[in-house]
Amino acid sequence: MRTEEWFNNPDETRRLMAGDFHRPVYHFLPPKNWMNDPNGLFFWQGKYHLFYQFNPYTPLWGFIHWGHASSTDMIHWQDHPIALFPEDGTGDALGCWSGCIVADDGVPSALYTGFVNPEETPVMLARADDPDLTRWTKSPHNPVISAPPPGVIQTDFRDPYVWREGELWKMVMGAGMESGKSSVLLYQSDNLVDWEYCGVLFERKVDSVRMWECPNFFRLGDHYVLMVSLFPDAQGVYYYVGDYDGTTFTSIAEGYFDAGPCLYAPHVRTFPDGRTILFGWLMEGRSDEAIETAGWAGVQAIPRELALDAEGHLVSKPIEESLSLRQEGQAFTELILKAGKAELLPVRGRHLELDLVMETSGGGVNLGVLASGKDEEVTWIRLDFEENLLTLNTTQSSLSSEVRTGCQTIALPERLGAEIALKVFVDGSVIEAWVDGRINLTGRAYPTQSDANGVILLAQSDETRIKTLEVWQMEAIWPAPNEESS
Repeated sequence: MRTEEWFNNPDETRRLMAGDFHRPVYHFLPPKNWMNDPNGLFFWQGKYHLFYQFNPYTPLWGFIHWGHASSTDMIHWQDHPIALFPEDGTGDALGCWSGCIVADDGVPSALYTGFVNPEETPVMLARADDPDLTRWTKSPHNPVISAPPPGVIQTDFRDPYVWREGELWKMVMGAGMESGKSSVLLYQSDNLVDWEYCGVLFERKVDSVRMWECPNFFRLGDHYVLMVSLFPDAQGVYYYVGDYDGTTFTSIAEGYFDAGPCLYAPHVRTFPDGRTILFGWLMEGRSDEAIETAGWAGVQAIPRELALDAEGHLVSKPIEESLSLRQEGQAFTELILKAGKAELLPVRGRHLELDLVMETSGGGVNLGVLASGKDEEVTWIRLDFEENLLTLNTTQSSLSSEVRTGCQTIALPERLGAEIALKVFVDGSVIEAWVDGRINLTGRAYPTQSDANGVILLAQSDETRIKTLEVWQMEAIWPAPNEESS
């Protein structure tokens, strides 16, 4: 099926792809091929619009366009034609990279990183021509920023994030400095075309980090949040919470939002209902050869609502609309576990939500998902109450040599209550885990066994009590597979 043919009939393409049991059914991803960063998250005339980095030609990173989908609830999506195409003789001849969308005098306007060659990544401007945001015209003034300011490494300047501040537009750009620091640069404009460089908003020297990509800067409660992605090697998403005087940002709290290497390059917007929502790219954890065989790569995380906790740290929870995905459910109460004895539950599925409430006494609890019958493959989510850690362990998740596995760990709040809640989403190869609707880890698992869909509980100490466990099968938001592909 040629590129233009399959994208003109996305439902049929999705049916052909749906037989792959690693492919998510309730997370957003394109009909096929490569997706990375979410861009242009935007609410317009009653719909949420998601634009995303997209290679329509192969399932590998390369010739990047802006894909487009819309939704009334951020959960169920409608595919649209490609929104932004690279064009010869412009600032984006080799790709339309990451950026954002704002409403300028009632006109949705996209600012994004162009790509001419590795030394030229200018800022580009395009404006929507229709209310559905399916047709765009690039500005005759492009590029609106042609080069970085002095002191910035020429190849490390990208990813505009724009907001309105009084009578001016403000914009931050991610940068790597010749000094070795990672920086977020501040610009301002009164028309989105003529930009004045205002200096460094915030910078740090971070070991093994060359630059901060995809900066997001937004007000949350009484403070501002700066969120950055750690480049190279997708070392995770880091945040700073602090104060902003219109020119500089001062941090008072910081930490990992997600420790990586799965969730990367998030995009955050505050919507008219007051919620601040994050979308994030979930990277693959398998070889290019495996990706090419599958024909698709990249998933968007469940949208997450952001807040600051009582200590001023950034926390998240799945948006309330995710509850609409729940289908058939099972409930268990007062489960008493013995140390070292695995309990295989009468629950099976590759597309689940699991909610546990447990006592925090004892060494910890392991929840195994995507477990095969002989435990040859299993992905573990571990709550360690002695070390105060949440761990996502995929070292036993797959027998395939094409899969990258490992352990991701993040610290839990210092003061845990007598009970703690664990929420886990499983969707094909996607694992997303939350503790108390605050702390999260995200990973990928690719089991090979046909029966790798079991659920296991394993305690580290006797008389470990699971107060409640609820499990739901989750609704598929995409067309069911054709018979020949199932």
